[in-house]
Amino acid sequence: MTLAGPSSPPALATRALIALASALALILGLAVLATPRASAVVPVSPALAPLAQGVDSSKWQHPHGAAVDWRAAANSGKSFAFIKATEGTAPENDFYQADVKAARAAGMVIGSYHKGRPSMDAAAQARAFATRLQSAGGPQLPPVLDIEIDEGRSPAQIVAWTQTFLEETKRLTGRTPIVYTYRWFWITKTGNSTAFTDYPLWLAEYNKPEPTFPLVGGWREWTFWQRAGNDGSSPGFSSAVDLNVFAGSREDLKAWVGPVSPGKDTTPTPKPVTPAARDEVAFGGSSLPTKITIPAVPGVRLPPGVSLPMTLTLPPALLGGLVGTGGQTLLDGLPADLLKAAQFS
Repeated sequence: MTLAGPSSPPALATRALIALASALALILGLAVLATPRASAVVPVSPALAPLAQGVDSSKWQHPHGAAVDWRAAANSGKSFAFIKATEGTAPENDFYQADVKAARAAGMVIGSYHKGRPSMDAAAQARAFATRLQSAGGPQLPPVLDIEIDEGRSPAQIVAWTQTFLEETKRLTGRTPIVYTYRWFWITKTGNSTAFTDYPLWLAEYNKPEPTFPLVGGWREWTFWQRAGNDGSSPGFSSAVDLNVFAGSREDLKAWVGPVSPGKDTTPTPKPVTPAARDEVAFGGSSLPTKITIPAVPGVRLPPGVSLPMTLTLPPALLGGLVGTGGQTLLDGLPADLLKAAQFS
């Protein structure tokens, strides 16, 4: 997206831009060069502790073909699992059918997600996704669109692609899909679009005891929260696994289960789990936040004079220098896990 404002920032703003670029480059270098770090998963806040816990899984949870012990995961308190079904128009995850069957046998509620590829036809991807969901059969959680890459598309194109995919998936499955995304992507790659508030939100946000309000995209509440990614672990998994929280109890979760075939949409209205009366930050589709907070990165040795978390305040006139015609920013080079943890305001 292109930010309104002067095309040539004054000399002072230019120097500030250079300083900001240097700071971000330093953070990027530290994150990339850091040695493997120990788990840094932040425990959920006491208010959210009673909520249903779960995981999401793909082929990456089967290193060298290793099996997942779904019964061990269930016995550890995990009550649901989202399993990757498709990416683009291909099945992609060879373990999908086996994991669905085993997770169900262990007593877990299952759901499926599709990793969106905006460079490919949205309707064709929705058809491939729906076909695989129906091949698994049985009661399931609502289908999920994982939208976290832009593949060079503009915010307007990402919004249009997402709309087509969600509408086609709903038509083919009879269920209202869930939107999975994370804060930085949604703000910068969709212009913080508010077009999808009728769809439940699954927010990825790490290193926090609970999701941060205000949420993105005009959403007032979250339905699922991915609280840990590469640092997540669970009994039954031999590798890292994403950890998730549902905005309700195990009993509440059952109301979200239904068939994936065309018919009446029975998806319930999401219930708030944090104070609902929160003011939303409106970015208007062509503007960006003015403050960025980079979280602490456990295990990273910082040079003298540098400390995290770091909050950078960007004057509006300076933002024009950060944003290119394709919506690219200096933040685009940062690792996805760090960006998911970053806070924009």
